[in-house]
Amino acid sequence: MGIHVEAPDRGRRSRIWRAVLAGGLVLGVGATVTLAAWNDSEQATGSFAASVFGTESQSAGSPTYASNTTAPGATLSFAATAMSPGTSTYAWLNIRTTTTSTVGGTVTLAAVTNNGGGLVGALQYRAVRMASANPTSTCAAAAFTGTPAFVAGGASSYLPVTQVPGSAVANPIGAAGAQLGFCFEVQVAPNAANTFQGTSATVTWQFNAASTG
Repeated sequence: MGIHVEAPDRGRRSRIWRAVLAGGLVLGVGATVTLAAWNDSEQATGSFAASVFGTESQSAGSPTYASNTTAPGATLSFAATAMSPGTSTYAWLNIRTTTTSTVGGTVTLAAVTNNGGGLVGALQYRAVRMASANPTSTCAAAAFTGTPAFVAGGASSYLPVTQVPGSAVANPIGAAGAQLGFCFEVQVAPNAANTFQGTSATVTWQFNAASTG
């Protein structure tokens, strides 16, 4: 029986072709994963609108609600043409949000302005927030008895009319025409000097309002 020996060149060529075929198979497998993917997208849109907040005021002297943003503003109707030491006079102010207000807020007594007159040095005041918007009949001495919500002064204390409380009270108010009522008491200080006789004064109180929504 004869022995067959493969020629060296023929063996090398066989190995080369097997390598090429193997590489082709690998390339072929790689080509199958390059197919394009399907595409899609999602979008979302939001709409936005600002709130509305404004205030108006009225008093016995200015009975129609209006935007009184500049002095003299609403007229407080004090019976104050012949004041004497220790006697008090009263006047009410209502503040409301406008009917178009979509949010509520707070109302704060923020400033007092002396508009002139020698009597200002003898005047003192205090103020309370009423349980509801004030009709004239409820803004009187009785409004300051018991445990009212003071926004200036206290049960037995007054402030000079040139001052506002050191710790201002932020009074909550609702939206869409909600009302707050305030009652002011002003008096000539009991120990006022005789030199104040015959003098007068004009004072403006400023309330600031801020939305909370």
